[in-house]
Amino acid sequence: MKEVLKNILYNQFFKVFSFNGIIVLGKLFTSFIVSKVSAIYLGPSGYAIVGNLKNLLQGVLGVTANGFESGLIKYIAENKHDKKQFNTIVSSAFTLSVCLSLVVSLLLFIFSNQLSTFILKDAALAYVFNYLGILLPLISLNFLVIYIVNGLQKFKLYTVLVSITNVLNAIVTFVLVYFFNLEGALMASILIPVCSFILSLLITDVRLFLVGAFANLKTISLRFIKSISVYIIMAIYSTILLSFSYLFIRNSIISYIDMSTAGLWEAMNKLSSFYMVFFSSLFTLYLLPLLASNKTVSGYIQIMRTYFKYLIPFVIVLFLGILVFRVLLIKIFLTNEFLIVERFFYLQLLGDFIKIVAFSFAYQFHAKKMIIPYFVSDAILYVSFYLFSMYWMEYYNLKGVFYAYIVSTLLYLITVCLFVFLNRTKYLESESQAI
Repeated sequence: MKEVLKNILYNQFFKVFSFNGIIVLGKLFTSFIVSKVSAIYLGPSGYAIVGNLKNLLQGVLGVTANGFESGLIKYIAENKHDKKQFNTIVSSAFTLSVCLSLVVSLLLFIFSNQLSTFILKDAALAYVFNYLGILLPLISLNFLVIYIVNGLQKFKLYTVLVSITNVLNAIVTFVLVYFFNLEGALMASILIPVCSFILSLLITDVRLFLVGAFANLKTISLRFIKSISVYIIMAIYSTILLSFSYLFIRNSIISYIDMSTAGLWEAMNKLSSFYMVFFSSLFTLYLLPLLASNKTVSGYIQIMRTYFKYLIPFVIVLFLGILVFRVLLIKIFLTNEFLIVERFFYLQLLGDFIKIVAFSFAYQFHAKKMIIPYFVSDAILYVSFYLFSMYWMEYYNLKGVFYAYIVSTLLYLITVCLFVFLNRTKYLESESQAI
């Protein structure tokens, strides 16, 4: 019997990692296409403007959709066999998301001119925010559909939906950037999730739970909305700090240096995201479930010891390889116009290394719902990044932003480790308690 259960677990483990591998490879391939096309047709200046819009969109979706992710997946997974409760959860999530989307849409319409001037540096592009306001409910629903499928643990369907988005990302971005340059790139960021949602309606399973949810709108649960609000608040807080700190730093680079330099920094962030997506998956698929199920201090120490035993050598080898072949990577993923960023690679990699280690420890906050440590540590990370960037940019130009990144991630690592150590017996049992 034990062998049978063991085989089932290993098969499930293999299944999850197989589908996740497809998703990660798909994201990397489409990100390569989008990055290359953007580099050729937009150049560093266009890169900076598109980066600004993506940061704003990230902040907006943090309120209307992305904040639902952890809570919605958790409650869907727990109630997927209870059709009535499932419909109540989905109906409640959709209603709350649409209501939040309508409020944010109204703000986008009212402040479209100001947003266009501040974010896109051109008042004539205000229509981009008008379209975003109109389409925001559909964009938000697209992400909720993906979270629901994830919660149902329909890994094949989840892979199909994410793959549709990846393919659309490559095709729509290429076509719109090729014909409309910067304006096409801006509209692509808005249209891709809308097209993805429309195409998802062709899938029977998606239509079935959408119809069931809309048919049960009267069963909206205030209890569910209240229970998921903690996850939403945590996600909104983190997303807003992340997106707006990067937005303000990029705008400061544009003001103090120039638009092209801001684009170079954005390109470095883009290259970083290619390998960081692997570690993000590792956190959620491997580390988080282990930390969530662990109850003891010694168990936590053993988990992290084993984890870092394999992680650290892998990261070192990977980052050394990236450093050695950095010029080739720039030529492959970008163009010769971006070659100047090769001088910043060692600084970015050092900051990313510290962040990977820090995030590994910080997932204890997610596993044990350590809300105050989560809020404080995130504030230290993003606020210090912005403040140090403003200070050192004056003396070191763009290099000062990379110095700020290293120092902010180091402060974050120290803060996280202190919180985990000082709260180890509050959220975990000692050996005597466990016995």
